[in-house]
Amino acid sequence: MLALGFFDGVHLGHQELINLAKRIAIQQDLKLAVMTFFPHPKQIIGNDQTPHTYITPLEQKAKIMQDLGVETLIVVNFDSAFAHLSPSGFIEDYLCGFKCKHAVAGFDFRYGHKGEGNMETLKIEGKRFFKVTEMNKFEIDHEKVSFTMLRNLIADGRFADIPSCLGTYFESQGTINFKDNQHVLVTLSEAFLTPPPGVYLIEIQNEGNVHEGIAYQTMDRSFQESWHLHFNDSLPLEGKKIHIKWKSGSIKKSKRMTFMRAKSIAKVQAF
Repeated sequence: MLALGFFDGVHLGHQELINLAKRIAIQQDLKLAVMTFFPHPKQIIGNDQTPHTYITPLEQKAKIMQDLGVETLIVVNFDSAFAHLSPSGFIEDYLCGFKCKHAVAGFDFRYGHKGEGNMETLKIEGKRFFKVTEMNKFEIDHEKVSFTMLRNLIADGRFADIPSCLGTYFESQGTINFKDNQHVLVTLSEAFLTPPPGVYLIEIQNEGNVHEGIAYQTMDRSFQESWHLHFNDSLPLEGKKIHIKWKSGSIKKSKRMTFMRAKSIAKVQAF
């Protein structure tokens, strides 16, 4: 059983697709695998060579997939050669190459050079080798849940709206540059989408304890863009990395705070 997609965000629509594939896998006594792609196709196909940012970078995506019950994660290297692969070549080299018995994808899944392959061609060309199940559009309040929707919510700092389509709060990772009792200065990982300037309610977990506070962005003396985190209690943080949950839209900023905008082969992993 092979679920197909890019799965950035692994939002509720993605989760429904993987759960659909899981149910079929159980019924047909197949192992559940997911095929995804890295890096983002726009980084290869487009002219912008700037490293792409993600809602869920690959390492985090793999962890979520494992939690959803995926047994094998196939990460296809999306390079120029793969981008120019014909739809038939994708089916023969990848789906058949991985001995796919049943493929599941969303109604708008595209594959092959310039996205020439779609679900109809997958059903027609693949029927000699495997079965195909198409998942219908997944909507909430008559709006399609998509990674574009999530990226827009993050870009607008509307974090309180994200759990309704992601199933949880948006998270990012930071490197601690300074720590003093209730104050932490961090640089956010450039792999994650970066929140816009503002003041946000946040949450971190440390040694099983949940700490709530606020985050705001400023420019330090070395002219590096950093985020300040303030908490009501002292934080005995261990290590240099922390995961931050962004829980609210921007709240009213303090007059003392100044803000600057932040910068904004297949590999198989068996769990």
